[in-house]
Amino acid sequence: MAICDGKVDSDRKTLMNRYEELRSEGRISFVTFHQSYGYEDFVEGLRPEVAKDGGVSYEIRPGLFRKVADAAKRNTVVRTGLQGTPLAERKIYKMSLGAAGSVKGNAIFQACIENGYVLLGWGEDIDFTDCETESDIRKRVQDERPHDERVASHTRFVNAFKNEVKSGDIIIVSKGNSAFRAIGEVTGEYEYLETAVAGQHQMRNVRWLAVFEKEHNVDEIYDRLFTMQTLYRLNSSFLKAGALTELLTAQQKAVNLPFVLIIDEINRANISKVFGELITLLEPDKREGASNAVTVKLPYSGQDFSVPPNLHVIGTMNTADRSIALLDTALRRRFEFEELQPDYLKLKAIEVSGVNLGEMLAALNERVEFLYDRDHTIGHAYLLSVHNLSDLDRAFRRKIIPLLQEYFYEDWAKVMLVLNDTAGRFIQADTWIPKGLSDGIEGLEARTRYRVNPKPFELQSYLNIYR
Repeated sequence: MAICDGKVDSDRKTLMNRYEELRSEGRISFVTFHQSYGYEDFVEGLRPEVAKDGGVSYEIRPGLFRKVADAAKRNTVVRTGLQGTPLAERKIYKMSLGAAGSVKGNAIFQACIENGYVLLGWGEDIDFTDCETESDIRKRVQDERPHDERVASHTRFVNAFKNEVKSGDIIIVSKGNSAFRAIGEVTGEYEYLETAVAGQHQMRNVRWLAVFEKEHNVDEIYDRLFTMQTLYRLNSSFLKAGALTELLTAQQKAVNLPFVLIIDEINRANISKVFGELITLLEPDKREGASNAVTVKLPYSGQDFSVPPNLHVIGTMNTADRSIALLDTALRRRFEFEELQPDYLKLKAIEVSGVNLGEMLAALNERVEFLYDRDHTIGHAYLLSVHNLSDLDRAFRRKIIPLLQEYFYEDWAKVMLVLNDTAGRFIQADTWIPKGLSDGIEGLEARTRYRVNPKPFELQSYLNIYR
């Protein structure tokens, strides 16, 4: 929050509301690493897509890191913004303007953006001005192109373009199946261009609401990939209307607006495998625009990729977990490290029936650090939700005491020392010899066994911890 806004509100509710705003805008992203997390999840990879006929194809999908990096360096140019009729009352179409990436396709797209219209290739040089119905269009195509095997496609797309799309409808211009690069509002009726533009004659005027220097991923506004159809209406049940509205009404944002990616349990994944060649790009002087800026070519898409300077990567890890390495050496030097110890001040003001939670936790942790180590001190989060003695009993019985049992395995005496439990209020001990053994084995000594007190812990039990 401090990175994004420069300050942190002291009121938790206000803070969380702002966090949700930033998260919904894509300014803050969160991911948890695990042992099976890989490059394909983080950067980019192939994902299977099942077609309606049952066939399987593979699409290149960007991973979280690439999405966040693209968002951080994306320069959104908002031309006019959405005005008038709410988005929910408009029809929304996907349209392709030429083949993305081809010379001709780029020429068509640029002509449309510069001149405020969209062009359709279907129908070729046939004038459909007086065709009011789909039947009229079909007949015109059959008359003009009697041997054309694409009569059905010409008819369908021209009819949608001329008769179905109305003024006020929204057109989202795709770039391939997984991205979009412009959004426009239809402002005029169908027109036929006598002089073709990049070979296109069918035209509708639009007002460009947004044109993006860097394309947006389709999953930002739609729960499906786009299809290859030139023009079709998007299914409202898959449309993320709120995200689209926000995209169209947002003010233009500076390229250097801070973006944050939080990686929880960063040391649980194979860092070299997850980051791949991007490890080098994280260094400040290797970022985009820096003195030693580095760009790499991604292995699946073949696109050039760099890391913008306004993307902040925060990794969290628990150093108490000895089952995993702390951090890959290659990545360690690319991060700054900050220790986060229990914050007793967050608990100082909380008293439960006279028990000061901050002082109590500080006393517990002094003993844990002395008897075990600093990394295993108990976090303040265990007690943040405590409001009464019942909550405190639950926190000790189900969280803190089991944690101490794990720390001091089979050494109940140390657990009792940490709790300052000389009176056996938390932990009860007795000596016993099972029936049938006391007489059967000569010299058998009684053993001590321990158990957590099944009755509610007394108030004095907690006070004794720190007084």
